Amino acid sequence: VAVETKLLDNLLADVEAGLEPLIRLRRDLKQLAKTLPREQARYLVKHYYSLQETRVALDLQIRDATKAGEPTTLLKWLWHNFYLLESTIRSILNVFARQYPEGRWAMSITGIGPVIAAGLIAHIDIERASTVGKIWRFAGLDPTTEWKEGQKRPWNADLKVLCWKIGRSFMMARTKAKVDHYGLIYEQR
Repeated sequence: VAVETKLLDNLLADVEAGLEPLIRLRRDLKQLAKTLPREQARYLVKHYYSLQETRVALDLQIRDATKAGEPTTLLKWLWHNFYLLESTIRSILNVFARQYPEGRWAMSITGIGPVIAAGLIAHIDIERASTVGKIWRFAGLDPTTEWKEGQKRPWNADLKVLCWKIGRSFMMARTKAKVDHYGLIYEQR
């Protein structure tokens, strides 16, 4: 275990030594985020959640390997890199979302951060979905919408998942000290 810890420390020291170009790249990416097209924001939101899922799985693998006395150096290195990618994408999406009044409004709600706000901005085109009902239908939340065999899906699956994540965030945020309007509505229902 001591040898493995030393290997991990050396590996992380090497990573940190090579971080200066990455730090500069991160600054450049934040500048580019100001002109990020919605299509690319959708792509980043989708891959953010994919990276997060992989990082959580690595976390469980590290825990299980540690319990079994197995080496975890590579797993910890992978976890660290996935975490860096995830946080970089989150900061890019934060810059993207803060450019829009609806993004700033969304992030003011307890339980909604930059990734969800950016996802909403990237998926909802108010020119095409000018009413709440149209947005609900586009998000797959209209219970009257049917998906018949052989038909193209009549809603956006990624937006539907994002709406589920919003509901989950409201559910988890209701236990926090600051519960806002939407958390209270969830709690009442």
